[in-house]
Order: sequence, then structure tokens, then C-alpha cells
Amino acid sequence: MHEISRVIAIALVFAFSRLAYAQELYPVIRVPRAGDFIYDQLSDSIEHFHQGERTGQVSADLSIYSYTPSVDVDIFSIAAAFSLPYDAIATLNRLRNAETIAKGTRLLIPSQPGIFVTQSPDNDLELLMKSLWSESTDSHYKVRAFVDGRYVDFVFYPGAEFHPAERTFFLVAGFRFPLPHGVITSNFGARLDPFTGHSIKFHAGIDIGAPYGTEVFAARTGTVETTGWSDIYGNYIIVVHDSTWETLYGHMSKLLVVKGQKVKVGETIGLVGSTGMSTGPHLHFETRRRGVATDPAPLMMGRP
Repeated sequence: MHEISRVIAIALVFAFSRLAYAQELYPVIRVPRAGDFIYDQLSDSIEHFHQGERTGQVSADLSIYSYTPSVDVDIFSIAAAFSLPYDAIATLNRLRNAETIAKGTRLLIPSQPGIFVTQSPDNDLELLMKSLWSESTDSHYKVRAFVDGRYVDFVFYPGAEFHPAERTFFLVAGFRFPLPHGVITSNFGARLDPFTGHSIKFHAGIDIGAPYGTEVFAARTGTVETTGWSDIYGNYIIVVHDSTWETLYGHMSKLLVVKGQKVKVGETIGLVGSTGMSTGPHLHFETRRRGVATDPAPLMMGRP
């Protein structure tokens, strides 16, 4: 038993030493302003890149620096402090969206603007990016960086920016259309009660008409928080996406997931039905930001 404990202790020391070494691979910027030697070095590299753009001789000499904010910040403040586009910092650090960056979060800062496309996507934005950039003929080269405790392989596109779809996905937490096909039959907001045709009621989502049994997709990667029956929603599912967003899918004929199950964007979670308070086969779809219903229509990507 003593020998086993000794082996485990040695392994833990080795692991932590390796992590600490990897995190110090990059020069550390203490204060992001002129006068900090490492910050000045980064600024010179960024200016050198822009000079190359103007002369048509862009260097492939990318460097990476490290910075840890001492207060909560947003990606736009970080980008402004380092005179870089926010998408360069966001994609290198594998940020999913524009939510606040907590103090003490180690960030990697590139010496050039551009887009980092990971070859092993593990969130919705990265999946979208890999598909959009796979056919690109823009100048690029491979980069390996130590991000969030592990090495990650990227394809780096110097000087490139988010595509419009990527920008929308990052800034407004985009969601994919939850059906392979369908027509929005009722919008978000005030509407006449579909059962009485008289009283005005608030509709917290959108209704998408589709044939009975049509597959219902997870609109974004997340975890199934609730499945069940409601007199209003019939068979319904709620999926949680990070700490901010959740989606609800209602009136389904069949549920294909269970509480606590991890689901990926585009995964089938149920089938269209007409359960609960429904006038015909359709999907009731809601997006909620911190528990508050939000109009899904402008957030959806790939709408048929």
C-alpha cells in the first residue's frame, strides 16, 4: 500500500510539474500597456505584421504570449488592450461566446490577427468553423498551442476574420434550426389565443409546423435538464447550454433522450407531435437567456 501511494504521489508531482512548465512556455504580460517589456515586444510584432500586410510580405512568424486579468473583463476590452481583433483572441482560447471572462483566467495572446481553427472541435462554434474553413484557399499554416491545460492543433489563417455566421454565433449565441424542415406558423410575442381566437396571450417561443414524426434536433450542444409531460407543452424537453442559455422543445409525440444526457448540436432528441395544448402537429421551440424567454428567430442559423 505504501509503495502504491508513493507511485501515485510521484505521478501527481510529474503531472503538476508538466502543467506548470507548459503554462510557462509563453512570455507573460503582467500589465497590458506600454512600459511592460513583454507587452512592448508583442506590440512591435503586431505592428510588424501590419507593415507586412501593406507591402504584401506577411510573415509566418507567429508568437504567443500569456496574460491573466486581475478583474472580470470582456473579450472586447481584452482585444482593445492588445490592439487585436477579438476573434483572434477568442478562437485561440477556444471561447464559445462573448460572455464575461472571469478574473484569473489565463489567456493566450497571439502576435498576429487571424483565425485559429481547431482540428478537434468540441463546441458548436468550432464545429461551424471547421466546416466553413475546410474549403478555404486562404493562406494558412499549422500551429500547436497549450490551451486550457492541453495541447491543441490549429490551422491558423493570418489576417482572417470571422465569417458572418461565425460572428453571429459568437456574439448572440446562435442556435441551429431544430427541425430538418418546417414552417414557422406562430411567432414570439403577443398573439390571439389559438383556441378561442379572441383573447391576447403572450407566446414565449415560436411554433414550427411539420409532419407528425419529424425528427427534432438539439439546437445547440448541452445537457438535458428536464423531460416530462405538461398540460400545456405535452411531451417536452429542456436542454441547458452553458450557464446562460436553455432551450425548450414541446408538443412532441416521442422523447428520445433522458434527464442528464449530454447531447450535441443536431442530435435527434424527439419526434414532432401534437401533445398538450396543440391544434395540430408542430414543434413549440423556446430559447431562454438566464431563465427569460427570448425570441428564437434572430438567433437561429441554417434556417430552411
